[in-house]
Amino acid sequence: MTPLFGKPFHYSDGKGFLHSLKEIFADEVYRFDTSSPAPFIIDAGANIGLSVLYFKRLHPRGRIIAFEPDPTIFDVLSQNVASCQLDQVDARKAAVWVEDGELTFFSEGSLAGSSEVDLRAQGQATVVRAERLKPLLQNQKVDFLKIDIEGAENAVMFDIEDELANVEHLFFEYHSVPGKDQRLGDLLNIASRAGFRYVINGPHGARLPFIDRKKRTFDLQLNVSCFRP
Repeated sequence: MTPLFGKPFHYSDGKGFLHSLKEIFADEVYRFDTSSPAPFIIDAGANIGLSVLYFKRLHPRGRIIAFEPDPTIFDVLSQNVASCQLDQVDARKAAVWVEDGELTFFSEGSLAGSSEVDLRAQGQATVVRAERLKPLLQNQKVDFLKIDIEGAENAVMFDIEDELANVEHLFFEYHSVPGKDQRLGDLLNIASRAGFRYVINGPHGARLPFIDRKKRTFDLQLNVSCFRP
């Protein structure tokens, strides 16, 4: 636990906390403007809640649905929502997915728990609740949709394509999983068909991709910010 903006803030991993603190509050990767006095924000992959805190400081009257499937990380998220006195935050212990049900989830203890890969190869698998994202986007405006779900975006983005017309700002983190088809081009086409322009930032991958072919958890990771022209 550490003080943050005058409130106690809990974290699960110091290195991950500092990484997210820089990305979210210093680099402001989620900063957006809106004419809505009370924007509706969906945070898929909220982790310990730094993004939720950032959104509430940026737009205090905003209404947020925050998804986090990892049971231990979700407990930290819930603590921070309470200790930071964040109102109008609906924290859901569930993975965003293409259908309601259950998923096998590999806990990692920090930023990168995933239903797609066992990031630490430790076999720390648990069954978590899954909630389909698509219905939340139907028949209402979503001012900001954040999707950071460690590879599952490669399925979810296809499922929500028809509803993206209702989304004003879209941020998704793309993950390329070794041994599986790379879908970045398809996901960018989905964004384009929905009327977005996009900017790609934050490449993480092999420095020498023609030489370095070591097995990696993700062989490419990108931040994609989509906005209306």
